[in-house]
Amino acid sequence: MDGTWYLPVLAMLMLGAYLLFSSLDKRIKALEKRVSELAVGTRPETELAVNEELRKLLHHGKTIEAVRKAREEFGMSLLDAKRYVDKL
Repeated sequence: MDGTWYLPVLAMLMLGAYLLFSSLDKRIKALEKRVSELAVGTRPETELAVNEELRKLLHHGKTIEAVRKAREEFGMSLLDAKRYVDKL
């Protein structure tokens, strides 16, 4: 035995670990997104105050600032914050 058998085995183990961690990372990101979506509805008094501020920004034509504020306050992604502001 020349000892070269371990290289393919090691490569397969590394590939398996990469695929496992990649799928776990995707699941974690999906769960974080879901938690942030659920958290928006659990802060009604804060949400009302922020919504009023967002409406003022929209009234003055400052859509980008409103989206930025929604992202900061609620921890949303850019797309989710844009959709949230558009619904106001």
